[in-house]
Amino acid sequence: MTWFACAKKYSQRSSLALMTLVLLVLFPSGAVFAGEKFIAVIMTGNLECYRQAHAAFMESIDQGIPAEEGMRVYVQTPNPDPISWANSIRKAVGLGADIIITYGASASLAAKSEARNTPILFADVYDPVALHLVRNPVRPGGNLSGISSKTPLDTLVKTFREIHAVRSMGVLFSSSDLGSLLQVKRIEELGHIFGFEVLKRNIGNPQDIPEALALFAGRIESLFITESPALHQGLVEVVDFSRQTSLPLLGQIPGLSDRGALISLEADPAEQGELLADYLRQVLDGSKIGKLPVRTPRKVSLVINLGVARSLGYKVPFQALSLATRVIK
Repeated sequence: MTWFACAKKYSQRSSLALMTLVLLVLFPSGAVFAGEKFIAVIMTGNLECYRQAHAAFMESIDQGIPAEEGMRVYVQTPNPDPISWANSIRKAVGLGADIIITYGASASLAAKSEARNTPILFADVYDPVALHLVRNPVRPGGNLSGISSKTPLDTLVKTFREIHAVRSMGVLFSSSDLGSLLQVKRIEELGHIFGFEVLKRNIGNPQDIPEALALFAGRIESLFITESPALHQGLVEVVDFSRQTSLPLLGQIPGLSDRGALISLEADPAEQGELLADYLRQVLDGSKIGKLPVRTPRKVSLVINLGVARSLGYKVPFQALSLATRVIK
């Protein structure tokens, strides 16, 4: 490691330590949080789907947890990178959080690594078992559990194939998000099963998106966007590209079809927040987090945008429409 890299790393640690010390002086946990629970929330990038989930979480808490119990919620919105996630978790631990709540796979994995002795509740995690966040979804053990947002990619791809006989698919993914990696792996498996070519582009940050899309131009006939904070932040560019190049866009991001995708399969963010609040209530009532099974989404919507289909020259067959939970006309 170079002298500059060492100095930079030392500076980051020193800044974090100083920031935590200042916060502890201003908000000493023993004085401020005596008699109430301190809930630290990690919401990467302040993304729309996380905001919706958290709004539902807070509303459910307001309705379901007696005011006399006392609770303080502290929200952090780190950038989508490992250093920011780790710093946010360490700050939460340093401030004496009773429970840490995380939205998304990467923040949840960072919390598991950095907050070994603090209970963790997660939401909007694509596949907690495959990500090695928990070993057993029925009895997670340890000090963490939460809500999965996994929806079946097979259903999404099969429905798309009812509309269009796909031969090639471009996939945007982010290697920094393990949930995104799981999705691109499954798309590759489905490509092998159904006989379509898969071209991948790794997105490290939103600034990488224009170059990746330019490399796709003329080489693909459909586009899939995986779920990751970096891709969420560049969603407008992806939708604009699909529209300008007449490429059908698919994905599992909530609200994607409303933004201009042809088809999406979405776990409801509000339900994620409501289920999360229910687990927090149970923990505050004395339940052990490790004994709470990982919940799976019940409100899953297959959404087809007929306006986009018409603009692409597709006639959506009845079989595909009958599978849809919602049709945008």
